[in-house]
Amino acid sequence: MNPSSSLSRLARDRGGSPISDLMKRALDNPRLISLAAGFVDPASLPIDPTRRAVDAVLGDPASGRKALQYGTTIGDPSLRSRLVRRLELEENALPGQFEGVLPRMVVTNGSQQLLYLVAEALLDPGDIVLVESPTYFVFMGLIEARGARVIGVETDQGGLNLEALEATLERLEAEGDLPRVKLIYTVSEHSNPTGISLAEDRRAPLVELANRWSKDHQIFVLEDAAYRGLSFSGREPSSVWRHDEEGRCVILARTFSKSFSPGLKTGFGVLPEALVDPVLSLKGDHDFGSNNFAQAVLDRALADGSYDAQVAWLREVYRTKCDVLLGALEEHLGDVEGVSWTVPTGGLYIWLTVPEWLDTGKDGPLFSRALEHEVLYVPGVYAFADEPGPVPTNHARLCFGVPDEDQLREGARRLAGALASCGEHVA
Repeated sequence: MNPSSSLSRLARDRGGSPISDLMKRALDNPRLISLAAGFVDPASLPIDPTRRAVDAVLGDPASGRKALQYGTTIGDPSLRSRLVRRLELEENALPGQFEGVLPRMVVTNGSQQLLYLVAEALLDPGDIVLVESPTYFVFMGLIEARGARVIGVETDQGGLNLEALEATLERLEAEGDLPRVKLIYTVSEHSNPTGISLAEDRRAPLVELANRWSKDHQIFVLEDAAYRGLSFSGREPSSVWRHDEEGRCVILARTFSKSFSPGLKTGFGVLPEALVDPVLSLKGDHDFGSNNFAQAVLDRALADGSYDAQVAWLREVYRTKCDVLLGALEEHLGDVEGVSWTVPTGGLYIWLTVPEWLDTGKDGPLFSRALEHEVLYVPGVYAFADEPGPVPTNHARLCFGVPDEDQLREGARRLAGALASCGEHVA
């Protein structure tokens, strides 16, 4: 008897996670330097601020009991109100201008849950999601799990190319598939995997384009702003969501995982009115509401200034580590023809490009040579949609979050050695 015959189609089709495999490889060899895992710097985790927040929550019996009790599906009222006020400050709005946002703000188990809920609320088999090419590959996996099509749209140094996006919509309309387009997905700040942000002058036009092409149904824009706040300069442009004045088009997804602590597993989103009830209904089926205690802790950290101090420190930590890795890449690969990389202005990622003939995939020569040299990266092929194809095979995602500065330098040296061992063309 085959046990898998009892599984659902979704469980059978999902298969193993490529990231789980990469993590296992890292754990199996403690000498390996991983530039793969998109984790935060372990030394930067906010132990003292979290302890103070926990003590404050539990130090008052009333607040302690409230935090340890069930919460609501939409999230803690105090935290949600505080987040609305913070959005007003971040987006240069007048005090009270976003008061109407509060009923549309939901607290989630990290931003990943919101991405899942949005896909669950919008997508039927055969529907279409337009994504940046390359994009956050975990999101593509959950789209495909819904039986939907993922179509990549060209990016450049300004992020999502709006001319290419419009050309894709025109093609889909000509093919009769425009009614199936439900969602445009963008990682707006310091994106995973490239480190590139969506250009400021493309944000309002993206909203206008989505609304203009919403001919018989609303095409939503999902703005994944997981890395917002981690700009090395401390300056962020207005979000895409800010340009959706009517609140009918853009879904904003944010998280505290990268800017404070992934262990608290808390994020939040702002939904268009049409999606509030469907998403909350689905979320209720999932969990009846996100971790109430974690919400209380974050509310305290936001209130006493600990969160802002943590973010300011993190910007310096990641700016330094990014500079170290960029410097090491320049030292070891700067004169190698056909090798280049992005220069991020925030976040955790650098996107490496090697000559087109060199396959960086898990079954390609560079990946195996990198393992021999005890360095790990994420193959870039995971970050591209199959459509429209062909999928490039000469990219890699490097993350400078976990390794310390010496490991980043050594990791770049090892990666250069792996490249050199692949042939005389990259020696």
